[in-house]
Amino acid sequence: MIEKQRLINLIIEKLKQELANAVNSANQAHLAATDDQSVAETQYDTLGIEASYLAHGQSERAAMIQQQIVSYESLNCRSFEDDDEIALTAIVALDDSEQKLYFIGPHAGGLQLKIDNKMVNVITPTSPLAEQLIGLSIYDEIRLPNTSNLIEIRAVY
Repeated sequence: MIEKQRLINLIIEKLKQELANAVNSANQAHLAATDDQSVAETQYDTLGIEASYLAHGQSERAAMIQQQIVSYESLNCRSFEDDDEIALTAIVALDDSEQKLYFIGPHAGGLQLKIDNKMVNVITPTSPLAEQLIGLSIYDEIRLPNTSNLIEIRAVY
């Protein structure tokens, strides 16, 4: 069984790396927007304007990632028993050709992490898969998006 706090710490670490990249990109775009070479020489010269839009977008992205980090740092993980319904912070194992683990987190959907030699996919409650899983329990079956196969829920941690 995967220790959830270790998983949360890995997610926070990845988000902090993304935050550093976003801040760096915002700084680079800001420098480009304010550089002497970016001053418009004609009405069609939009390099400075484009760089300022990029800087603004990267700054907003950095702020969003910072909020996600705070959300994960204050996240209360719960333990799930066999008869509990799947909810936020559940790790779900599906029984298909290869065991896949899914962590239902508040943010960072699409993130894949390797922990204890197992791949864990982060999904958010609004993802199609999580929408099917939430409220179900172990041994219930779901149909994966874009497939016709029924998959059994093997475990919920």
